[in-house]
This record gives sequence, structure tokens and C-alpha cells, in this order.
Amino acid sequence: MADPRPANDSAPVRPSLFDRALGAARPASRPPVPADPPPEPAERPRPDRAGMILALAIVAAPLLTVAGATLMTTQVRRETRALTERSAPAVAARTERDRGRAALATAWHAPTLGATVEAIAHALPEDAALLRIERDTGPLTIDVVAPDPDRALSALRRDPALGGLRAVAQSRADGDGRMRITLEQAR
Repeated sequence: MADPRPANDSAPVRPSLFDRALGAARPASRPPVPADPPPEPAERPRPDRAGMILALAIVAAPLLTVAGATLMTTQVRRETRALTERSAPAVAARTERDRGRAALATAWHAPTLGATVEAIAHALPEDAALLRIERDTGPLTIDVVAPDPDRALSALRRDPALGGLRAVAQSRADGDGRMRITLEQAR
């Protein structure tokens, strides 16, 4: 190939624009980079004691609360059972005493048997007869014989003292055609 420069050209030869772009595109040869020295063992960071204590407290607080509540519940149940066993005789005695007082109050405020017999005698129709009257710890029980049980019952119920009487049984009396009526009055 021929030299593109004229012979009388004494100008220095410089690379062309293309040569310069090509040179810029090629990687430049660089001196070799020395290899990294082996890493020195780094010191381990010291644990954050305050953070660890806080984390432990967050985990332990609910567990300790549940454990304490369980122990307290067990102790209270044990004490309740012991108190119940110790107080059972006193509670039974008080219950019995209250029952006795209630029975005495009922007997004290109830009309006497004589007043009840007198009220029945005044209330019964003339053709009815009183066979039996009984009062013990239970209800007042009256046996009446009458030819018309409905008339005898309505006559007894008209008296306010005998208003709580209710018929519990009726049966035919011994051959005379009258009915035997059993009445009870709850206390």
C-alpha cells in the first residue's frame, strides 16, 4: 500500500479520528491488580445486653403471670374446700334452726284448732256433718259427710278462714247416700 501522505509533508503523523475511537473502545491494558490479601477475622459484634434482657422480659412476663395465677387459683380452691368442710356442721345446724323457726312461726300465727272447728261448724250446711279434723306438722285435713258435696264445699269456701281448703278425695259414705269429702288446707 502506498503511503497516503505526500512526500513533501513534514507534519507529524497523528492517529485519525477513527483510530482514536477504536482505541477508546478497546480496553486499555492495565497493570495487573494485586490479589486481595486474605481477610482478617473480624471481631464479632458484642451482643446488646439491654436488648436481650428486654426480649427475655417480654417473653417471661406472660408466662410468669399465667404460672402465678395458676398457683393462686389452686391455693384458693384448696382453702375454699377446707373452709367448706369446716363450716358444713355450722351450716347444717343453722339450716335446721331456720326450719324449726319457720315451723314455730307457722304454728304460732295459724288459727288454733278450736277456732278452726268453730269456723267449720258455722260454715257447714245443716244437712252436713264433720267426721274428722286433723292438724299435725302437715296440712289441715278435714273429713265431711254431706248429701250434696258441691253445696258443702261452696259453704266452706265462703268463710275467709277456710278459703284455702281444696277437695282431695270424694267417696260414697256407708249406705245412706251421702258423700264423704276429704279436704286439705296447706299451711
